[in-house]
Amino acid sequence: MKAAMLLALVAVLGMVGFCVAEDAPKCLAGTVVKVDGANVTVKVADKEVVVVTDEKTAVTVDGAEAKVADLKAGMDVTVTPDTGTAAKIVATTPKPAEKPVE
Repeated sequence: MKAAMLLALVAVLGMVGFCVAEDAPKCLAGTVVKVDGANVTVKVADKEVVVVTDEKTAVTVDGAEAKVADLKAGMDVTVTPDTGTAAKIVATTPKPAEKPVE
């Protein structure tokens, strides 16, 4: 359990680090709440943000090219830029929690 929590923390911190790099465009990192057509609702900290996409938005899921429709609730995402229409969405599927050994 502790290992799974540590792995999740490292993944989130890695995405946050990606977002705050000085030479990178600003982005937002959070968790997908829902996908409604071309709009993706992302939970960021204590609020929900609706991300607008279009046909030019590049989406990857677990490193593979994907579509907005492939995004699912619970996925961790990094969206670039942090305002306006998304140019890029990078998503990762959360790993299932490990069951404690009894």
